[in-house]
Amino acid sequence: MILPAISSGGRAAQARLNAEKAAEHPQPQATAETDLDDSGTAGVLQRFVQISDEMSAALAQFRGRRQFELKSDTLTDNFERVLDDDTVPKVRQILSLARLGDKPISWLLQMARKLFADDSDLALVLRELLRRKKLEKSTRQRLETLLQTVVAQASPKRMNAGINAALKARMFGASMAVRAALLRETYRDFLESDEGPVSCYQDWIALYGPLQRTNVLAFIEAALLTDISAQDPSCSRAEFGQLLARLNDLKRLRSADGLFIGGLLGDELICRHNPDESDWLVFLFGLLTWPDELDQLLLGVLGERVLLSLHRERSTLLQTVRRFSLQLPLQLFADEEAPLRLARQFSLLADVAYTHECIEQRRLGGCS
Repeated sequence: MILPAISSGGRAAQARLNAEKAAEHPQPQATAETDLDDSGTAGVLQRFVQISDEMSAALAQFRGRRQFELKSDTLTDNFERVLDDDTVPKVRQILSLARLGDKPISWLLQMARKLFADDSDLALVLRELLRRKKLEKSTRQRLETLLQTVVAQASPKRMNAGINAALKARMFGASMAVRAALLRETYRDFLESDEGPVSCYQDWIALYGPLQRTNVLAFIEAALLTDISAQDPSCSRAEFGQLLARLNDLKRLRSADGLFIGGLLGDELICRHNPDESDWLVFLFGLLTWPDELDQLLLGVLGERVLLSLHRERSTLLQTVRRFSLQLPLQLFADEEAPLRLARQFSLLADVAYTHECIEQRRLGGCS
């Protein structure tokens, strides 16, 4: 038969019992050598009892400390979607305030919003407290009323969007070295906006810088897909359908951006005149938004420096810019006729450039 394992506390109790029995019923002492053996055994037994007691106390202390650490870790994990700073201390403050039964709910709401200004954060905190904490009845009732008030006063779309996008905002915020709360707000703005892809792109560049534009779009896509599959999505199916269409337009712009900017900055002559990516982004957005202002757009991106170059070089520059400009997707332009008007303007400029190039070559040796 397999004997059950005995805990350290059980071993200590058994040792005490053996010691007491030995004291109550001493064995006959046959010789002096036997006396010495019995004395040594009793000492060892007493030491074992002492060690067992110390081990039991240490084990109990360790278990208590570990349980406290686990509770703290769990508390932190439960608030991962809360993007406010110093969440756990603020949660404890809300609990303390909720226990003040003589204060009205309006006062409690005001104090809670000073701690968590964002409705999504505050709702998450209150729901977690009501789900996890063992609360007094009066405190629980006050927290429930507070949560109902927050939900009633908040925009359902913004609240649910903030909750559903929070983890993606935290993840992308860490990789992009930007505040997660700012990314969350950008996602909410995307849901509520009806702007086209170019305007969205420009807003993101103004807010996060040109180097982050593709990362912001990746976040928006991840947040939108998470929101769609959430238990409480922020939008209806019809609204999500429109948002997915807008997302596809933005992804089309991202691809066009990569081909256009990458192609131009991969050209040695272009880079000799202007290697700045931001300037070429401004030119790209200008083409898509104001395609009839090609002259001014070219002057803005190439500046007066191009006027000092040879006409042959100007013609080559113009042909390179024309090639990449006319490859831009039709759907990105302000209207369907814009690419045709743009092509005509490039043709006129090319004719002028060719004429000047011929004049220049005649001076240098002839032009057919």
